[in-house]
Amino acid sequence: MNCRCSLSLFVILISCVVLVFDGSHVVVATDTLLPGQSISGSEILVSKNGVFELGFFSPDQGGIIHYLGIQYTNLIGSRPAKFWLGNKVHITSFLNATLYLAAGELYIEELGSVLWTSNSATNGSASAVAVLLDNGNFVVKDQTIHSKVIWQSFDHPANALLPGARLGLDVATGNNISLTLYKSHHNCTLVVDQSRKMGFIMFISGQGHLGTFPDWMVTYKEGSLVQLNYPENANDLEFMKLHMGQVSLLRWVNNGTITGWKPLWSYPSSCKISAFYCGAFSVCTSKGTCACIDGFRPSDTNEWELGHFVSGCSRIVPSDCEGGISTDVFILLDSLQGFPDNPRHIREETSEDCEARCLSQCYCVAYSYDHPMCKIWYGQLLNLTSANTTLHTEIYMRIGSNGKRPRQHGQLVILVIGPIVAALLVMLVLFWVYNRSSKQTKVEGFLSVYSYAQLKRATRNFSDKLGEGGFGGVFKGTVAGPTAVAVKKLKGVGHRDKQFRAEVQTLGMIQHTNLVGLLGFCTEGTRRLLVYEYMPNGSLDSHLFSEGTSVLSWRLRRRIAIGIAKGLAYLHEECRDCIIHCDIKPENILLDAEFYPKIADFGMAKLLVRDIDAALTSLRGTVGYLAPEWVYGQAITHKADVYSFGVVLFELISGRRTTGNMRFGNHRYFPLYAAAKVNEGDVLCLLDGRLGGDGNVKELDVTCRVACWCIQDEEIHRPSMGQVVRMLEGVVDIELPPIPTSLQNIMDSDDSRIYSAEG
Repeated sequence: MNCRCSLSLFVILISCVVLVFDGSHVVVATDTLLPGQSISGSEILVSKNGVFELGFFSPDQGGIIHYLGIQYTNLIGSRPAKFWLGNKVHITSFLNATLYLAAGELYIEELGSVLWTSNSATNGSASAVAVLLDNGNFVVKDQTIHSKVIWQSFDHPANALLPGARLGLDVATGNNISLTLYKSHHNCTLVVDQSRKMGFIMFISGQGHLGTFPDWMVTYKEGSLVQLNYPENANDLEFMKLHMGQVSLLRWVNNGTITGWKPLWSYPSSCKISAFYCGAFSVCTSKGTCACIDGFRPSDTNEWELGHFVSGCSRIVPSDCEGGISTDVFILLDSLQGFPDNPRHIREETSEDCEARCLSQCYCVAYSYDHPMCKIWYGQLLNLTSANTTLHTEIYMRIGSNGKRPRQHGQLVILVIGPIVAALLVMLVLFWVYNRSSKQTKVEGFLSVYSYAQLKRATRNFSDKLGEGGFGGVFKGTVAGPTAVAVKKLKGVGHRDKQFRAEVQTLGMIQHTNLVGLLGFCTEGTRRLLVYEYMPNGSLDSHLFSEGTSVLSWRLRRRIAIGIAKGLAYLHEECRDCIIHCDIKPENILLDAEFYPKIADFGMAKLLVRDIDAALTSLRGTVGYLAPEWVYGQAITHKADVYSFGVVLFELISGRRTTGNMRFGNHRYFPLYAAAKVNEGDVLCLLDGRLGGDGNVKELDVTCRVACWCIQDEEIHRPSMGQVVRMLEGVVDIELPPIPTSLQNIMDSDDSRIYSAEG
């Protein structure tokens, strides 16, 4: 007996409760959970239209772990699409798990322990019921108040969104709805970008990527909300799903030959935009197609035929590992561009030690070694791209041996005809010879490679100097015709050529609207030069502290502050590896033609010193912007940048250097004066006098509070830059900050001196 089909038929015909026996389990065929009722084990709720069912499901067929979720019914021939309720709650004792409704609140209980609650019962309504609606939304309704919805699953999605559901900030409820996917050693989140209509940001292991929803797919709602539209054909099954590094709108197809979920829209739209498009253990080739790496094959051939590659590839020979003992072997993948996503860094003395470390851990799938750093990947390899230059990355891939020793060098599995390969090789050789002999600028990955002579001509023999910093002089130049650039001549760089190129390439991949773009580089002999985009309005300090310049309005200063914060948040939280700037100050904040801020000199610690630990103990920022941990010789983290940012905020507010001969009230140090005034509730007196009081007091108070939190003595008390962005944008409330102890001591000292002088 097909119980699920029978259930759907009965539910469409009647709305009362029908009990159907499925072996030893009872299936509850109703769409409603009444107060005091529960479902457990294999019991389910079914929507009245028979399209959706709710119950405890396993992601894998026959899996041990179960979660509470909703899925389409009767989709034969493919893995069902599941919509987990919010944070997935692990159910290990499947037959003992119970979902029940009490006083307007949902509970999941297992063996007497409450694992999850909906937190929906504001007044403990005894008349509330839970209903699985025909659109797949599971709602708790208070029937005494015109069936008011007091909780709904649409507000708590995991990684999938059904038509009619929304994403973004609901101003009325304060709920910010996002999609989140957690997998082994990886995570991915999609949030609505409130600064752009229809825009979104996808965070992949902390690194942000900007995208835009198409107008035909979503409807923009007030309060920065977007709602997924219903399909034009009511019989079509569609939903949006967040995969690791990709979001797609999927439609169910069953054309007799292929059955599965076909993508109608995807971001990224090809692997050339992002290699996450190809899924795990799959590589984006130079042709822009996805291919499995050696020893792997497509996990779902139907999906690949439908043009959906995120299921990736699976091992042909399973890994042999139990209790850390393994007969697996490693093959060299030496044709990759850059490293896969999310490595773990471990110090090992030799490559053999690095290999042994990986082999001893069953979840380790690959390693790469560059003394003394051992990179290890766990679970999956993601974001793989085939190298199209002679500069490539070498990693060692773990595969099952099956009693056979594989060939020494594993290459990408791409099925092509022999003569075509030969022709391509000839073309590559000719292209290489041409590039070797050509005097034109070469392109290497994302960056242009210049000769020293080219940059000397471009800068007219380095005659137009823009400035001098700790890392070298900066000169204005023009390349490729009229394109203005800023050329930085580095000093103190002792890298080998290949090493320098690799690290510059890494910096070139870091792109954000609030970071100065790296366009190219030069490495000849001991000369090392970087070519950046030119910022016509110069550095922030020239507009804050120099005489004769136009005064920045408060609105512009606030926009600059938020832009700097977003750039730092990207470096700290969204890049593959956290980048600590180490020298945040107005001189390193550049302004473009529209006065949007861009952070300069990021990544210098990585570029100048191979060992990042050595870099952070030898580099010093600028006096006045240094966090206390610099002075006391403590470990340096990204919170040192937060402190420096706080000082810059004070300078944006006041238009003055925080240190100097000028006194502020009874104090010579402006942050001390500002902290006292913030606690007194008098912030308008802190605003740059040249503005004549023309500033939003509420925004000024928020900015001052953020600055005070940023300069707290202990880094644990300082917010992250991501939190700073949300504070400045008014998304979260800010408590009144305490006056840092170090400033309090200065205050007490100043008070003592004043008292003595008066006495």
